[in-house]
Amino acid sequence: MLQHIRKGHLVWRCRHCWQEMPDLSATQSLRLNYTSSLERRIKELALA
Repeated sequence: MLQHIRKGHLVWRCRHCWQEMPDLSATQSLRLNYTSSLERRIKELALA
Protein backbone atom coordinates (compact mmCIF):
# COMPACT_ATOMS: atom_id res chain seq x y z
CA MET A 1 0.00 0.00 0.00
CA LEU A 2 1.18 3.49 -0.83
CA GLN A 3 0.13 6.68 0.92
CA HIS A 4 -1.12 9.42 -1.36
CA ILE A 5 -2.64 12.85 -0.76
CA ARG A 6 -5.73 13.57 -2.82
CA LYS A 7 -7.81 16.74 -2.44
CA GLY A 8 -6.16 17.41 0.90
CA HIS A 9 -6.97 13.94 2.32
CA LEU A 10 -4.67 11.02 2.96
CA VAL A 11 -5.62 7.97 0.90
CA TRP A 12 -4.04 4.58 0.36
CA ARG A 13 -3.44 3.01 -3.06
CA CYS A 14 -2.76 -0.60 -3.98
CA ARG A 15 0.71 -1.00 -5.52
CA HIS A 16 -0.54 -3.50 -8.07
CA CYS A 17 -3.81 -2.08 -9.42
CA TRP A 18 -3.58 1.54 -8.09
CA GLN A 19 -7.11 1.23 -6.71
CA GLU A 20 -7.84 3.68 -3.92
CA MET A 21 -8.35 1.92 -0.60
CA PRO A 22 -10.30 3.31 2.36
CA ASP A 23 -8.45 4.55 5.43
CA LEU A 24 -10.02 2.24 8.01
CA SER A 25 -8.43 3.95 11.00
CA ALA A 26 -10.12 7.24 10.07
CA THR A 27 -13.44 5.49 9.51
CA GLN A 28 -13.24 3.78 12.91
CA SER A 29 -12.39 7.07 14.59
CA LEU A 30 -15.44 8.75 13.05
CA ARG A 31 -17.68 5.89 14.20
CA LEU A 32 -16.33 6.10 17.74
CA ASN A 33 -16.91 9.86 17.88
CA TYR A 34 -20.45 9.43 16.54
CA THR A 35 -21.21 6.65 19.03
CA SER A 36 -19.86 8.72 21.91
CA SER A 37 -22.00 11.71 20.95
CA LEU A 38 -25.10 9.49 20.72
CA GLU A 39 -24.39 8.01 24.15
CA ARG A 40 -24.01 11.49 25.67
CA ARG A 41 -27.28 12.60 24.10
CA ILE A 42 -29.13 9.52 25.41
CA LYS A 43 -27.82 10.21 28.92
CA GLU A 44 -28.92 13.85 28.68
CA LEU A 45 -32.42 12.81 27.61
CA ALA A 46 -32.63 10.20 30.38
CA LEU A 47 -31.79 12.83 33.01
CA ALA A 48 -34.31 15.35 31.65
